[in-house]
Amino acid sequence: MTTSDYALLDSNVLVYAADNASPYYKSSKILRDKGIKGEILLCVCPQVLMEFFAVITDSKRVENPIASSEAIKEVEKYLAATYILKIYPHQNSFQKLTELIKKYKVKRQAVFDLQLVSTALANGINKIYTFNISDFSKFKEINVLVPK
Repeated sequence: MTTSDYALLDSNVLVYAADNASPYYKSSKILRDKGIKGEILLCVCPQVLMEFFAVITDSKRVENPIASSEAIKEVEKYLAATYILKIYPHQNSFQKLTELIKKYKVKRQAVFDLQLVSTALANGINKIYTFNISDFSKFKEINVLVPK
């Protein structure tokens, strides 16, 4: 098993897995639970976990926000999950990010999606699970997967 067998979870998958009112709840929760059990190879990075925290606690971004204390417990569950790989940005991530910014000429908020891509690529991962297909499909270096 190599890191190329893993897929990064985008923050929206984590948000939907924590929000049973979401139409994407079931597919997100199934995917997440398979990752927690080691049935599928998934990973997270600090940016994804902090985006999850920011969104799930914000009443302007979700219908049923949760308290910060509950959100941090959810983050800690991902950090403690034995079978979910934790990846981190490093020097190669930033170098890759600057190369990709030049290549794709991204602007504004799109740089944060590209930062996820560069972190994944620098860690040998070339797949991401997300419901925001258009945010990532323009980046040819990563394969976009939609939870089913």
